[in-house]
Amino acid sequence: MPVAVAQHITLTDRHGHPLMVCELPKGIRRDEVAKLHHQILVHFHSELRGQAPAKPIHLSWPEVVNRLEQKIGCFA
Repeated sequence: MPVAVAQHITLTDRHGHPLMVCELPKGIRRDEVAKLHHQILVHFHSELRGQAPAKPIHLSWPEVVNRLEQKIGCFA
C-alpha cells in the first residue's frame, strides 16, 4: 500500500516561520525525502542564517537540483 509523502520540504527558523520551501518530485520515496532533507539543510544552511525573508524562498524541483549540484560541485 503506497504511503503519501509530502510534495515539498519547508525549512523554518527557530520560531517556526518558513524560510525556504523546496518542491519535491512526484513519486519520491520516504527514505529519499529524509536524505534530501539532510542535504538541503547542510548545503543551504549558510543561505538561511541571515535575516528571514519577508516571504519564504520558493524553489522548484529543478532549482533545488541545480543549487545542490552547484554547492556540491558536480555539474551535468
